[in-house]
Amino acid sequence: MAVGDPLVSTSVIEEAGRFVVVLDVVFPDGAVRHRLQTYHSQARAMLAADFVRRTADRDPRPEWGMP
Repeated sequence: MAVGDPLVSTSVIEEAGRFVVVLDVVFPDGAVRHRLQTYHSQARAMLAADFVRRTADRDPRPEWGMP
């Protein structure tokens, strides 16, 4: 992760008997929170949160010379 890249984290929150996956992205100039999906079990929500975090942590920059 380079300086200036966003910091990405996920969390699972219990809400009305369901489990919500939340994605938090912190940029140098602010932060964004996205409520992604609800699940009926905490295990499924934790698995989904892990998938989302690992995908968001990938370097999305193209290889063909674009910054």
